[in-house]
Amino acid sequence: MKQPIRLLLPVDGSVYTRRALDFVLSRQEWWREPPFCVLLHVESPVGTALARSYLSRDMLDSYYAEQSEAVLAPARASLQAAGLQLEAHHRHGDAAAQIVKFVREHEIDLVMMGSHGHTALSGMALGSVTTKVIASSSIPVLIVR
Repeated sequence: MKQPIRLLLPVDGSVYTRRALDFVLSRQEWWREPPFCVLLHVESPVGTALARSYLSRDMLDSYYAEQSEAVLAPARASLQAAGLQLEAHHRHGDAAAQIVKFVREHEIDLVMMGSHGHTALSGMALGSVTTKVIASSSIPVLIVR
């Protein structure tokens, strides 16, 4: 029996993340079987390397987990309300690099992400994270505007 498609939804709490999530929820008929949704939030590193050297690993890990949970919770609730299976993960570091690394490590079939994130400049066609993921990914990436 074939496993359902593993769909990665990188989330950052932006309106574009919400659009990607809404896109998945409104097109469930596209799938023979509902996709297994994998949420991923990548938190930017705290300050500089010097500043981080003054903080304990536990303190940093707690901060990253707290920030990520605040972003992941609404997406998780929406997917659960729709009856979709999911898992949620968080990382910290360069968002594009972490997304591409996560894809390789977790056998993801499709990345579906918003065209921009929180730092989007209105004149750009795509955000920098999105552009880097497209350029580096070995699997299909569906961009939602």
